[in-house]
Amino acid sequence: MSQSKQDSSIISRLPPSNVAEKIEILDPDGYKADQTMLTIVLHEEDHTIGNALKHIICQMPGVEFCGYNIPHPLEDKILIRIQTEKGYSAGDILCRGLEDLHTVFDQIQKKFGQAYSDFKTGRTIDDEEGDEDEEEENDE
Repeated sequence: MSQSKQDSSIISRLPPSNVAEKIEILDPDGYKADQTMLTIVLHEEDHTIGNALKHIICQMPGVEFCGYNIPHPLEDKILIRIQTEKGYSAGDILCRGLEDLHTVFDQIQKKFGQAYSDFKTGRTIDDEEGDEDEEEENDE
């Protein structure tokens, strides 16, 4: 498979956005030769995404190393390095990590939306606990 097809295959699996402009694979020839090593640049990102993505990827099977750094505080980009065991593709791990991170962000957004809605209607955590107690009493 050609490098451009590999790159587009990885990018096509990522959540929708302007991904093509935000992700740059460093040393694509090296990745083509050994898919257990991948270094990418994420443009317009910072510690928020870097640390969360590193945390998720480090917990995945087959991952030997995942780390990130910000080359310079005034640059709006991060470098992410993934090293996997033989038999695991660093590109696939990256895609799964981004998909998992997308799921986490969706859950946070839902929880925040619910909490905000509850706040606007004056509902509190104590009200919710009272509702649960009433449901348990009704079940008995």
